[in-house]
Amino acid sequence: MVFAMARCRSLSFVSVSLPLLVIASCTTAPNEFDQQLLTPPVAWLAEPADFGLRAEPVEIVLHSEASLTGFWIPHENGEKRTVVLFHDAGTNASVMHPYYRFLHAAGFQVLVFDPRGYGKSKGAPTLQAWLYDLPKLFAWLRERPDVDAQRIALFGTGLGSVAAMWAARTQGCQALVLEHLPSLRDLLRESQGDDGSALSAMRLGFTEFSSLPEEIEPEDNAKTTKVPALFLASDGEPARDRKALVRTFGHYAGPKQLWMLTGTGQAPHGMLTHDGEYQQQITAFLNSALAGRPQQFATTARKVDTTRDGQAYWEIEVKTGGTLFQFSEPRAIEVCAVLADGSSHFGRTWLTGHDAKVRLKLAAEPVCTSAVVVPGAIADAEQIFVREPSPLARAGANVDALWTRIETLRNDALAPADMRQLQTDLAAAEAKMPFPVELQAELGDVFAKLGKQLAASQDATERAAGQQLLQRAIAVMPQHPERHIWPGPTATYGYPQETAIAEARRLLATPPK
Repeated sequence: MVFAMARCRSLSFVSVSLPLLVIASCTTAPNEFDQQLLTPPVAWLAEPADFGLRAEPVEIVLHSEASLTGFWIPHENGEKRTVVLFHDAGTNASVMHPYYRFLHAAGFQVLVFDPRGYGKSKGAPTLQAWLYDLPKLFAWLRERPDVDAQRIALFGTGLGSVAAMWAARTQGCQALVLEHLPSLRDLLRESQGDDGSALSAMRLGFTEFSSLPEEIEPEDNAKTTKVPALFLASDGEPARDRKALVRTFGHYAGPKQLWMLTGTGQAPHGMLTHDGEYQQQITAFLNSALAGRPQQFATTARKVDTTRDGQAYWEIEVKTGGTLFQFSEPRAIEVCAVLADGSSHFGRTWLTGHDAKVRLKLAAEPVCTSAVVVPGAIADAEQIFVREPSPLARAGANVDALWTRIETLRNDALAPADMRQLQTDLAAAEAKMPFPVELQAELGDVFAKLGKQLAASQDATERAAGQQLLQRAIAVMPQHPERHIWPGPTATYGYPQETAIAEARRLLATPPK
């Protein structure tokens, strides 16, 4: 993740039995695990007003040294439907605009907030505070006359999804969206170097007792949470986190749907790889769930044949839930089967009415299966149907293989010959699909660094190409750098490219020797 002018990595993410009041009294003292997990960025970037949205600043005073702050974004035609956004451990409310903008455009009012110690919220960030400050937030929300307490949805990503799951169980809601839901127990075990011994188990148990708040583990909360839930995972996130989400999905007590995003890393990467569909899927789920008619599928798996290579064919049956809803026109359905190793396997079909079946060849019995409607799919004789990606998604896919070299270039470690090849490959990618404004802005420092290299060449043609790249670097810099977000495999928040572009200006202003 790249945030403002600094590069940092967001950490991907135990239950104990102390009384709530005892744990709550310790929220002001971060422990070692808190410090490892919670990484509030220093930068504050954009606010709703920057995008023309009317918003009310929120400040909920917890005590003299702690508060919760954020923004209430009303919607005059939202019918009092409200989505509460929970961001992850490495961001703050100032970069949540891709989320609250599409939700507001879809007709929802939104509360986006920062936990204690994040953004403009006072206090020290702790896991206890992430959870046990929430009752005051929800008390504030329910007291608003423009909020229908029976039409509140929670949307969390990363560690925010852990808090959203806890809030759904303890504070109540009518719909739940959980993206990249991790297991704190798994992360703690990994950080402690669990070797499976009795001594290791004892050490881990003590660490759980001393470091983690009561009932924070999503898998445990899932067993008693019954509101409609949409789980979002990806094949590019850490396998540990993907398997944790699938386990939680398996234990979830209410109506549930799992969408596995292919070719996708950690959030907000899905906003690039599945641009358009990402927003449509979440909006459709929230609309149906808050209306009391969640359009979710029941899937079952049955082994129907074995093969000589030791694998087997499994038949996945998809049902729409009886009379709850059905499709009068054929709808494209993507079926996913997840194995115990976290690998995901997909099948496609067209569904009319209540049910359909898909056959998949699998190496083992699936631990879970799911199905989603694919909006805007196009029939295809060979693949059943295909997605029609947006221009942004297509351009992103065309440069996907180049990001490793781009990051190496950004770290000033790419050899000159490789820099020339990168410039050639970028030109080829752009020839396939013109780069959207967002992608051009993201590549501003790349153009600057490549331009600097070529401008110093002894070859006149290369020098001219270098000058053009330096000029392009300056031209693509966004008018409002603080609003820039690139939802790539390594997300960028703000505009750390400014330093490279400033150098491009200096080089253009200096006559060549």
